[in-house]
Amino acid sequence: MNRRHFLRQSGAVAAVSALLGPGAARAFAAARTAPIPAELGIQLYTLRDILPGDVNGVLETLARVGIGEVETAGYADRDPADFAAVLDTLGLTTPSAHQLVSEVVASSESMANAGLPDFETALETIATVGHDYFVIPWLPPDARPDRDGYLRLADLLNGFGERAKAAGVQLAYHNHDFEFDTFGTDRPAYFDFVERLDPELVTLELDIFWSTVAGHDAVDLFEMYPGRFPLWHVKDGTGTGEEMTQSVVGDGIVDWPRVFAASETAGLKHAFLEADFPPDGDGLAFARESVAYVESLR
Repeated sequence: MNRRHFLRQSGAVAAVSALLGPGAARAFAAARTAPIPAELGIQLYTLRDILPGDVNGVLETLARVGIGEVETAGYADRDPADFAAVLDTLGLTTPSAHQLVSEVVASSESMANAGLPDFETALETIATVGHDYFVIPWLPPDARPDRDGYLRLADLLNGFGERAKAAGVQLAYHNHDFEFDTFGTDRPAYFDFVERLDPELVTLELDIFWSTVAGHDAVDLFEMYPGRFPLWHVKDGTGTGEEMTQSVVGDGIVDWPRVFAASETAGLKHAFLEADFPPDGDGLAFARESVAYVESLR
């Protein structure tokens, strides 16, 4: 717990103690800190349009509005070690990194010239920077043609996960909505994919908005696969199809009090705010307003 969070929590507990006595204060503190991680994070993809032009300024603003952790999606055209040094100066940590690798998209013609690193190169960077989690973030459409494609991916990731574990890094996979395609059956491919993964080698980052859009309640997923979702993307929005827009967290379709109440079942360790397309194109406003909402749930 950092100093900012400690002061906020201790001040609240002191106020309750003065009014109701120390027993009530202890109960109040426990209730407020149980479901939500002490440090909120953000996926830096949210700030991709402005981060490269002002790395220090953007990260300083995030720290000021209450962000304690960041999940990277590249390093804003900086050397990874230099980027990590800026985070350290600001008191920010980076437990997780998104990185697509060439082996995952080897069957994709659309990604043939994407210039992605291979797994071993990416793992070396992630271990050097000090990330705890290496997250495979996405699959192009032509790399997920059928249910068997997800099973092949699971087998590939199990092998990667073993190599990552040997380097002191935990491999993870991040979903969108397309993993829940049933391919003409009554069973989402995501279920077969998750059940094919070795939970000791590959863990899961649940993008709660995208699973909700796909028609699958996050709490139901936590109960199906308890303890397997240490990472969350805390994302929100409204509408469906072409009318779908992303919103500040708390202004959309997700029942966040219910979801956070199930965080222990999920195995939550890190919650990263994210907007693929921030409202009004303003990622910093999204961060500020979303932090305020999530903090109001403590």
